[in-house]
Amino acid sequence: MFRRTLVSLALALTLGTAGADKVITGAFDQGPGGAAQQFNPLTNTAGFTWLNKIYSTLVLYDVGFKKVSGDLASSWVIADGGKKYTFILRDGVKWHDGSAFTSKDVKFSIELANNPDSGSAFAAKFGNITTIQTPNARTVVLTLSKPNAALLDALTNFMILPAAPLSKIPARDLRTSAWWRTSPVGTGPFRWGRLVPDQYNELTANPTYFRGRPKVDRLVNRYFKEQAAAVLALKSGDIDFTYLTLDDTRSFTGSTVTILNGPSQVANYLGFNNADPLFKDVRVRQALLHAIDRTTIVKQLYGGGAELANCPVTNSRYVPKGVNTYAYDPAKARQLLQAAGWNGNQTVEVMTYYGDQLSKDVLVTIQQMLAQVGFRITPRFVDVPTYNQTTAGSGFSMVYAGIGNGPDPDTLYPSLHSDFIPPNGVNRMKVSVPALNRLFEQGQESAGPAARTKAYQAMCTLVNQQLPWDVLWTAKRFGGASSRLVNFVWTPAPGGGRYNDQAQLWDIK
Repeated sequence: MFRRTLVSLALALTLGTAGADKVITGAFDQGPGGAAQQFNPLTNTAGFTWLNKIYSTLVLYDVGFKKVSGDLASSWVIADGGKKYTFILRDGVKWHDGSAFTSKDVKFSIELANNPDSGSAFAAKFGNITTIQTPNARTVVLTLSKPNAALLDALTNFMILPAAPLSKIPARDLRTSAWWRTSPVGTGPFRWGRLVPDQYNELTANPTYFRGRPKVDRLVNRYFKEQAAAVLALKSGDIDFTYLTLDDTRSFTGSTVTILNGPSQVANYLGFNNADPLFKDVRVRQALLHAIDRTTIVKQLYGGGAELANCPVTNSRYVPKGVNTYAYDPAKARQLLQAAGWNGNQTVEVMTYYGDQLSKDVLVTIQQMLAQVGFRITPRFVDVPTYNQTTAGSGFSMVYAGIGNGPDPDTLYPSLHSDFIPPNGVNRMKVSVPALNRLFEQGQESAGPAARTKAYQAMCTLVNQQLPWDVLWTAKRFGGASSRLVNFVWTPAPGGGRYNDQAQLWDIK
């Protein structure tokens, strides 16, 4: 305890918290929504809670993910049957270096995302944008080759970048450029301060932020190698916020920490390498679902903090009635495996990037349940870069993972459409179902809510029948916030972003 106090004091003095400045310190990249020390918003698929403090998007969801409102865009018009989007930008927005934000920055950002050399995760969303016109500094006109009703949803997570400094750097070099870690410029509520690798990143209040200067002077993101260390720091008052696991929340009884929680908008699943002959027969994939007592896992391990899911969509609007629930039935699982000619002597490795104790307990439990029907697995715990690198190739069989979606099922498009099988995208399970491709395309091209709902319900039914993934459940996620925080907004979200958390209003007592 004495040593930890000295370390905390040394860090506080380094940050200058002994002065009169208002400072909020948190572990904002802790947990599955974080991407610690990864600052390139083009290639990141997580870490947006922190990146949204530096950069802004054209549009954002509200905190309840019910409505899309303007961020850098003040208004927009959709025309030509969904093939033309005209955005009017806010007047007077400045980059952190004092230069004017204009439509040219939006054009540059989207074109950069569509440049294969950038390695952008957003190329799958913007590929049907054929032209980008900027008739004046405050107007951007996007023309699409075909209607895309999901474009606004995609733009809620797409951060606009400054054309002036970044156009001088080749797109391929931008992937790992030092610019992101030394002198990034955004339009967000906080400006870049400094980065001390493996310790913290400090931002300072943006006095010209278009929503108003933040209430606090500085925002600090602390980095912890272990979740337990972040929890201890929150308990001791060294930090004001961190992600919490379900087990962590149980240790805060009677404390001055407020527990925040909500639906994760992430479906956990057993994913199969669909190119692996082991899983060619759908009866093998069906057997595994019947062999897992998901109800008991949710009740005993998650403490009821999860709900069973039978397709990857988390928005109940798009889940049709009558989908197969694959009830727990070990006898049927054995029959299906036998009919499929499964060789019970082999052991299948299940790779996961989840390293928390709950996930370890879940995998051990699944391992025991599958063993009872003659299907042997062994878990392999890896970091996210290793997982991404391995699943980009063919050297794996199964994974335990999560797929983030949310209010619009189109978010699943690049993970299930065959056009995005690596190296062309993030369809890491190599799913190739032509009928599924067409349903996602219909969902984009349909302008009316009823038609989109019909397409996505059909998609849900098809995934439920063919099981390219065995979808298990969606769980709640948790955060812990110090009682000294005022107007602090955090809600679970895939990758940590896509909503207006009004960070300019965050304050401390």
